[in-house]
Amino acid sequence: MKPLIICIIGESGSGKTTAADYIEKEFGIPMVKSYTDRPRRTPDEIGHTFITPGEFDVLYLGNDILAFTQFGDYRYCCLKEDIRPENTYVIDENSYKYLGEHFSNVYDIWSIRLYRDEKLRRATVGDARMARDAGKFMWPAAMFDSCITNTTLTKKEFLMSIKVLVILAKSWNEGSSGKYKL
Repeated sequence: MKPLIICIIGESGSGKTTAADYIEKEFGIPMVKSYTDRPRRTPDEIGHTFITPGEFDVLYLGNDILAFTQFGDYRYCCLKEDIRPENTYVIDENSYKYLGEHFSNVYDIWSIRLYRDEKLRRATVGDARMARDAGKFMWPAAMFDSCITNTTLTKKEFLMSIKVLVILAKSWNEGSSGKYKL
């Protein structure tokens, strides 16, 4: 059985971190922590390994990169060595595509696309992060293994939806023939 990577994809404020934290707590599946050269948004922010731009340059040139993306002036990447038997990875569409096209023979990749009303996202993350995401998430729902619209759901309903999809992903991984959907 290949290692499973559950990719969580969505705009800022769609519930990606909430979903990844829940998956780790409920199933013990760790979130892959991307390396980034952006500063922390808050002093206690987690979910990334924060490094300087110079450190990122060295990391990027000297390691096996699994996925890479850039938002504005800031870069993000994940290394092959960070992958465990089961993983969640908060990722954008282009990195998901790259991951699937280059590594579906090595990993089983399952995608969960999160959607949320723009007004609710704006209230959660603010105008600057909304502007950063503009035009970056354009793929139709059919491009993903699963989708959740996190607009009218209670938090409990949202997490139950995540739970069902993780159970499906784990079940698929156990009997997989290497499917990657794109």
